[in-house]
Amino acid sequence: MFGWAFLGCGNIAAQVAEELKGNTKMRIASCWNRTPARAEAFAAAYESKAYPTAEEALAADGVCAAYVAVTANKHLDYIALCLERGVPVLCEKPFTVNVGEAEKAFALAKKKGLYLAEAMWTWFNAPAQTVRAWLNAGKIGAVKRVRAKYAERYIDIPRFTSPELLGGALVDIGVYPIRYCYELFGMPRAVTCRGEVRSGVDVTETIVLDYGAFQAELYVSVEDPQGEEMIVEGSEGSIRIPQFHCAREAFLTGRERAHFCDDAPKYGVEFARAAEEIAAGKKESVFAPPQATKDTMRLLDECRRQLGVVYPMECK
Repeated sequence: MFGWAFLGCGNIAAQVAEELKGNTKMRIASCWNRTPARAEAFAAAYESKAYPTAEEALAADGVCAAYVAVTANKHLDYIALCLERGVPVLCEKPFTVNVGEAEKAFALAKKKGLYLAEAMWTWFNAPAQTVRAWLNAGKIGAVKRVRAKYAERYIDIPRFTSPELLGGALVDIGVYPIRYCYELFGMPRAVTCRGEVRSGVDVTETIVLDYGAFQAELYVSVEDPQGEEMIVEGSEGSIRIPQFHCAREAFLTGRERAHFCDDAPKYGVEFARAAEEIAAGKKESVFAPPQATKDTMRLLDECRRQLGVVYPMECK
């Protein structure tokens, strides 16, 4: 079986572990958390083994790759830890603090000849790939406008108000509509970002990605619960994707009509595909290639520049 070392045993790690339960091809071979009791509880719940250090978890029997799910301010540190010990890595988003860190991470992976990919689960799964295929096939004609919103009330969760932990809306949830547009249309000609910043973190913003022939208008918030949806309007139809970052369906209207449904476990598919790529000896992911991660980080950095958001670790 393909064995994963989980570095970080928080909420996201638990959600992933739930979908790996009973999997006959993958297992969580080891785990580590900064709080040992949390790692022990995680190991008991998911038939794993907790280790007192990350280094020991990476060296455990049966480990084929590492899943980095610590807080994002420490991603680069733990990516490097894994790569220096010869372990391929799937790292949660936001991938790193900024594009400079992302470039360092991928440069080290290339030097070591190891797989490194961002756990951008949206693009490991069929709904987003289907939307891209519809667009590439000209199902809605020329794109005229894109509208997206990802707005939920997360402001009561301490992590979202901490600059030290990359709190705020942009890099935690804004990364999803920005990445979606990048995957569909590439880098925009220009980016405009305006929003509200409080106590060093962005709370709400409107982002406009200018593609020349059309604009993508994105609304992101961690205190204004408007929900989540993306609509791509074309000259001959439209595509609507509810809950686009973890979509189970997509709707095509126009010359053709289609309703794509996919109830596959999204984390399960992501981890299975990453495991297949690693087992096949690939150094980069087809589903989450390094360039896409780095370009998305550039867009996030530019949005933060316009908002005036600078994380404490960037000031050192």
